[in-house]
Amino acid sequence: MVRPVEQIEQEIAKLDQAVRAIAQEFHDTYTPYLAALGKTVRQQLVLASYHICTHGYPEQFLQLSLHQRQELQRSLRQLAKQTQTQLTDQLHADPNAPDSELDNELDNELDNEPDNESEVEQESHPDFLLVDAAAELDEAELDEAELDEAELDEAELDATELGDGELDEAISGVRQVRLDELLVRSPDQPITPIALADWQEQLEQDIIEQLQNLSHAANRLLQQSKILPSQLPAPILEIASRADVISETPVGSPNLISLLIESDSEDSAMTQITTIRLHLSEIEFSDTTVALWRSKVRTLVAQLNKLGREYQKRQKEKAIAQAESAWRSSWYED
Repeated sequence: MVRPVEQIEQEIAKLDQAVRAIAQEFHDTYTPYLAALGKTVRQQLVLASYHICTHGYPEQFLQLSLHQRQELQRSLRQLAKQTQTQLTDQLHADPNAPDSELDNELDNELDNEPDNESEVEQESHPDFLLVDAAAELDEAELDEAELDEAELDEAELDATELGDGELDEAISGVRQVRLDELLVRSPDQPITPIALADWQEQLEQDIIEQLQNLSHAANRLLQQSKILPSQLPAPILEIASRADVISETPVGSPNLISLLIESDSEDSAMTQITTIRLHLSEIEFSDTTVALWRSKVRTLVAQLNKLGREYQKRQKEKAIAQAESAWRSSWYED
């Protein structure tokens, strides 16, 4: 027998309070997580750049003058510092704000980059990135692949399962709000599990995009400084920065990846290229503080997943109770 609507609504109200409490815990957890992550990203970019300049391309680095080396190092530190600030501020970032300076600089570089018809050849060597399939990805496919990669592995909320009634209404425009805006909502505007889950997923995607943008900017800087080969095509350089959407191909040192490219020369010589690819899991693994906060984030997502399923059950039960009441109120004997 279906319970009274009033009793079900009381239980839903308690669930609303629990979701709001988890939202606050997300805020209190992501704040130190992003601060620690930003610091570690800054360190890992410097280490990856050091490895490329001293182990990957030592001859090219030695050809630079002292001033050129200092300028390269200064620019790398500036990139790392800017991304650290962006990651720290990500929790309160305005989703409708214009692109960052780093994004704009990358866009300008890509717009001004001349075409290069070097071809990428597929290799079966496990230490190399198989990039010929990646080169065929169009922009829409690449965007879709990024979204798939950004899904959390333990507790992603299924929007279809949580899409009854009020939850469907909460989905529209949810990506346009920040967590602090959700937290200041009045009790008359509860934070639904799907709204909070959608915010958290978008934040994770933004973090990955920040790392990809930093990787690409660093690789472009190394190429402009004549450390990385100039014949490396810009589209392939960008794909290398987003290699996590294609395959896992580490090269011994963390946050680096290798490519094989074939030139247009008659001998079709293959050249191995090592580039920076900052990967979230490798960065978290390198720092115990970041790993600890990531573990707490996953615990919260699992709790939100459980609450979301309970919320969906109660919403369904409420709809059934209301439907039965509506049936009885409209029924009459002929």
